[in-house]
Amino acid sequence: MDQKEHRIALKFAYDGTQFFGFQRQPGRSTVEGSLVTALEKVGAIRSPRECGYRSSSRTDSGVSALGNVVSFLTAFDTGDICAATNSELENVWAYSAVDVPEAFNPRAARQRWYRYHLPRTGQDLKLMEEIARRFVGVHDFSGHARKDKRNPMRKIASIDISESGMFHAIDFRAESFLWNMVRRIVWMMNEGGSGRMDMASIGPEAQRMPRRVGLSPPEYLVLMDIDCGIEFPVDARAAVQVARLLERRIRESAMKLRLEQGLAMRLSFHPPPGQY
Repeated sequence: MDQKEHRIALKFAYDGTQFFGFQRQPGRSTVEGSLVTALEKVGAIRSPRECGYRSSSRTDSGVSALGNVVSFLTAFDTGDICAATNSELENVWAYSAVDVPEAFNPRAARQRWYRYHLPRTGQDLKLMEEIARRFVGVHDFSGHARKDKRNPMRKIASIDISESGMFHAIDFRAESFLWNMVRRIVWMMNEGGSGRMDMASIGPEAQRMPRRVGLSPPEYLVLMDIDCGIEFPVDARAAVQVARLLERRIRESAMKLRLEQGLAMRLSFHPPPGQY
């Protein structure tokens, strides 16, 4: 334990399907609530208010992350905090901690990177790419996000689409996003690419935009990383610790997938026993 308090930036991942969103909510299990409780249990902080706690991105319920960031003042040793915090966490994994200046605020990030894993169902890739191009740049996204008091003007740096197995991996990069903004754009990309929506009605300034733009499911959205202008080297002890936890989860997921694939084959093709 250090005697003098210093500000730490902590990078972590989480399975958002196990939580009611990121932000703390009374009586509900959230990512932030679990993380703060773990930090309090190991003695890293006394309370969010006392430690000058700051968060970067407040993901919605069901949305996961590979690289979210928080910062806080602590007397805890920087090299020990990931492993200690992970010992009190489930479905959240801290893997990097660095010392930062007192003025550091992860909310003022240079860029945020989200990836949406859209199931491939025969969409026209060229149409989806055309829709993506319409949203790149500076636009008023008030019609494509949940309404709030923030300025609806946003600049999307890029939207890239690549094929990844059963999915289209759609990567969004911007300094910041409005609530539900990515999921609404993906919904329009899917509808337009599937021929269910008139291309003339799709775009940030479209004149014939439908009154209600749908939302793509949150479980397919992942906050991939946040560029805060600093390097986050992976903590070696935390890496080993998390790898052991993930090995079991991956094995269990693989077994569940084999069971479901076997059932699907049996229901679809009725193969003889032992043929799959």
